[in-house]
Amino acid sequence: MHFLRIFYFTLSFLFLIPINISKAQQGPFPYINVGGVPMHCVSARNQRVMIFIDPRVNQYIGIAQNNGYPTIRLGPGFFSNVPPLVGQFWFLHECAHHVVGGNEAAADCYAIRNLRNIGAIRHPEQVRQLLFQISSMPGSFTHLPGKARAQNIFTCLNS
Repeated sequence: MHFLRIFYFTLSFLFLIPINISKAQQGPFPYINVGGVPMHCVSARNQRVMIFIDPRVNQYIGIAQNNGYPTIRLGPGFFSNVPPLVGQFWFLHECAHHVVGGNEAAADCYAIRNLRNIGAIRHPEQVRQLLFQISSMPGSFTHLPGKARAQNIFTCLNS
C-alpha cells in the first residue's frame, strides 16, 4: 500500500496532476493511540491486526475486516468528541470481531471485560458515560436496541 502511495505521488508530480493526500487511506499501523493509551489488536489466530484510518469509512465508525489478513478500518473522526474510555471501548469492540467473530453482543462483552481487566475503568462515571451513549443508539438486525445493549454490557462488566 505504501508503494502505491509513493507511485501515485511520483506519477502525479511527473504529470503535474494534483492529488489530495489527506483523502488517502492512512496506515497500516500496528497500534493506535486511543485516549493517551497505545492499543493494538491480536486475532484469535494470534495474528497482528493492522489498523487503517480510511476516509471511505463513515466518519465515526470502525469496521473489522478479514480479506486475507485481519484489519480494522476506522473513520477519520472515530475518536472525535468522545471520552477516552468510550473510544477505547469502540476500538476493542472492533478488535473483538477478530477474536469472537461477528456476534455483536459477544464483541461488546469482550470490549468491556478487557477495559476492566487492563484497569482502564477507574470509576463508575466512566461506565455511565459509555452506557448513556450506547443506550441512545438504535438497534439493527445485528445490534441490540440501545437500552438492551447497554444492559448487556453492564451485565458483562459485572460477570
